[in-house]
Amino acid sequence: MKTASLLAACTAAILIAGPARAAAPSFVHQGQVTLCTDPTYAPMEFYEHPGDKEPVGFDIDMARALAKRWNAELRIISMEFTGLLPGVQAGRCDFVMSGTFITPERIKNFSGVPYLVSSMVLLVRASTNDVTKPEDLSGKVLAVQAGTQYEKRAHALSDDLVKQGKAPITIQAYPGGSDAIQQLTTGRAAAAITQDTEAAWRAVAQPGEFKIGYMYPATDEFGIYFAKNPANAATVKDDVAALRADGTEKALAAKWHLPAQDAETPLTEPKE
Repeated sequence: MKTASLLAACTAAILIAGPARAAAPSFVHQGQVTLCTDPTYAPMEFYEHPGDKEPVGFDIDMARALAKRWNAELRIISMEFTGLLPGVQAGRCDFVMSGTFITPERIKNFSGVPYLVSSMVLLVRASTNDVTKPEDLSGKVLAVQAGTQYEKRAHALSDDLVKQGKAPITIQAYPGGSDAIQQLTTGRAAAAITQDTEAAWRAVAQPGEFKIGYMYPATDEFGIYFAKNPANAATVKDDVAALRADGTEKALAAKWHLPAQDAETPLTEPKE
């Protein structure tokens, strides 16, 4: 009877405590994990005030939520976008979250786990009425962040326009995403490529200054990148699913004024 009672007590304790927590990814070392990010892409990651030592934003909050699940202290290293994935290769950081798309090219060399769905947009000044489709960029100045898929897509579009006998796009690439948006403010660019996440945030942060000239029908997925490891990919995928299921991601999307559907649209399974 004592054995049965003891077994029942242990079972009750397990039920109260909940299911056992899965092991953290192997890139978590001695209770610490390092994130590399480019804090120039509001509201995903940016410095809220001049002189701030650590960035804020949706990605930063998501990274902290993941680190909490891993029982780890989060360390953040800021660097230019082009150095993020090389930083993982060099061992400077354990993972990257920085508004970085899941792409076949990146998946060849890194494990990538999607966590947020988003749509690419052409952002223009509120007074602009002559950019309502990508082809309208012919002969105009387009601002993009250097080293991103935006830059590649802009050049591909410009090449297509030239093949059609139209004027090419003048593509100006800048180190940071905020630098590209600044060109709209100063009138140096007719449009900038960004995501619906930034457009929604700027509608609140800078009301009446910008608008979406065109929203691309296809969607992109932001991904968490780290050294290639299928077991770690499975663990991180489960953690992202948990943060979606318990409402954490949805609450963070609301906090940073992201479109609600971005945190609710089902994620795909990258093919590594």
